[in-house]
Amino acid sequence: MSTSLNMLETVGIQARGLEQQLEENFPPLNPHPSQSIGQVMYLAGQRSVVEWIKQYMEETSVGQVA
Repeated sequence: MSTSLNMLETVGIQARGLEQQLEENFPPLNPHPSQSIGQVMYLAGQRSVVEWIKQYMEETSVGQVA
């Protein structure tokens, strides 16, 4: 099974779009004193997943067009 360059470009574009959406929806936030520890932990967990996805994409070259 071969993968065409157009398909790889499409995957790269989709991956970059996903990364942009994650950054917009789950930006890095500084905790505020009015937030409960639970809220801070929840938001940190969301961001942790975003950072993991970005790291995975970099390590596997997902989203990079040759």
